[in-house]
Amino acid sequence: MTCEPRNLTLSGRRAKPPAWRAFTLIELLVAIAIIATLIGILLPALSTARARGVRTACSSNLRQVNMAMRSYLDANNDVYPFASFMPSMDAFPVPSGETIFIADLLAPHSADPKVFACPMDQGQMERTVPNIGKSYFETEKSSYEYRAHLLGGQTMESALKRIQEFMGRRPAENTVWIFRDYDNFHGKGGSEGARRYVYNDGHVTDFE
Repeated sequence: MTCEPRNLTLSGRRAKPPAWRAFTLIELLVAIAIIATLIGILLPALSTARARGVRTACSSNLRQVNMAMRSYLDANNDVYPFASFMPSMDAFPVPSGETIFIADLLAPHSADPKVFACPMDQGQMERTVPNIGKSYFETEKSSYEYRAHLLGGQTMESALKRIQEFMGRRPAENTVWIFRDYDNFHGKGGSEGARRYVYNDGHVTDFE
């Protein structure tokens, strides 16, 4: 039994393998330049999309924290709780002098303690001793500041009366924020979206 020779043409000659032409240096540089340009276009878009995604997650957290507060109010005759502004530092403005974490008070009304953590609260903010290099969630059990000095121990109606006495006008309930980011987690202070607020009616915005 004989083996048939491979790669033969119709004329019986052995076919030559296809020739592969290598890239020239200029072609390679052009290809690299095109890829670099595409990356330069895509990276800012991806960064913007990621920032929006994180802000959306933060907004969702704030709404859930506000829902936990609504549940607390339903169980406590609509009276807002006393809680410390910065529990890791002192008890202010709790009259008893007891250090109270707002996250602890709302824990029974929230299914997931992680809603108190902003994704951008990673310990990158400038803080004082003893909290240097620590996230707010790590030290305060919440990335979100509760407006304790305005609301603690009273109903929203009482808080609105206090605001009216101080400002000379009565604000609408939906203009009173309840929680906000402790710091400018999402951008430079004063820039759009740098800090998120949740209001009495549950809506979230970038500005006070």
